[in-house]
Parts: sequence; structure tokens; C-alpha cells
Amino acid sequence: MHQFWKTAFFCASLMGSVATAHAAPSSPVQAPPPNGYQAFFDHLSTEPLRYAAISSHSGKRLLVGLHPSTEGHVTGELMLLDGTMRPLLTADVEGTAPDLQNGQTGACQLTATLKEDSLHLNGPCSRDQISGGLTRTMHPSQLWSQVNSFISPDMSVSAVWLTRTGWNAAITPAPTP
Repeated sequence: MHQFWKTAFFCASLMGSVATAHAAPSSPVQAPPPNGYQAFFDHLSTEPLRYAAISSHSGKRLLVGLHPSTEGHVTGELMLLDGTMRPLLTADVEGTAPDLQNGQTGACQLTATLKEDSLHLNGPCSRDQISGGLTRTMHPSQLWSQVNSFISPDMSVSAVWLTRTGWNAAITPAPTP
């Protein structure tokens, strides 16, 4: 139980900032993936390396599923759910990692590219957990925005800790009072 609360604490700031960073005030839900949220979740659930955490502050759930693509590289999916299990964000993930399926540990560098920004997770990882700093960088669209971003980058950093043991708790709806 201690591990769960520790995981939830580290993810609380991430899930609050990610949800507000990617959600318009009038419509907090991102457009569904082409094949729908359920199909996206079903695919995510089949990944051999699954990590998740629940925010103790808001009940939001962050799910990440990965598989090796080439030696030293992984690809997969990321999904953010609100406390009622409603999808808020989906994205493809890619990056570098040791051979996690065979028990290697090391540093992971993962990136999820979204429409207006990217999320970068850098930190230690193993078969049982992924942790580290999550950085958000904006994708400027106009020339002046690109110049301004170069001079003063729009970045925010959060700490995240996702675990394999957190997966079942994160995909199980909270009991209703």
C-alpha cells in the first residue's frame, strides 16, 4: 500500500499539469484517436511493458504501454484518464530504453508528440518502474512564436513515477460512494 501512495504522490503534479496543458477550458477531452478510445486502450493494454499511476489529488490515471522496436528503442502509447475513467489524452510514445523485458535497468528517454506540444520523460527505468522528470515543450506555429520560444523556451517540468504494479489499480474504476 505504501508503494501505491508514493506513486500517486509523484504523479499528482504531472497529471494536473498535463491535463490542463492539453485541454481547452470549454472542452477538456481531446479528439478521439482514429480508431476510437476503446480500441486505443485495448491496444495499449496488450503492450508487454505497462506502467501506470493514480493521482491522489484528483484521481486521474496515467497509463503507458511500451514494446521494444529496435535494439535500445521502444514505442508505445500513453493515455490519461480522469477520475471517472473518461479519456482526456492519448498519444503515441517513442524513445530509448535498455532491454526492459530482459530485466535490464538504465535511463529512459521517452517522447509523446501532441498537436501543440511534446512531453519528454527522462529518468531511470526498469521492468518494474519508469520515473524521472517530465518536460513539456510547446510547438510554436508562427515565426515570431518560434523566435520567442528560442529566446525564452516555454517549458514546464514535473516529476513522475509509474509502476507495473500500479497498472491494475489505474484501470479499475473507483468505487462509487
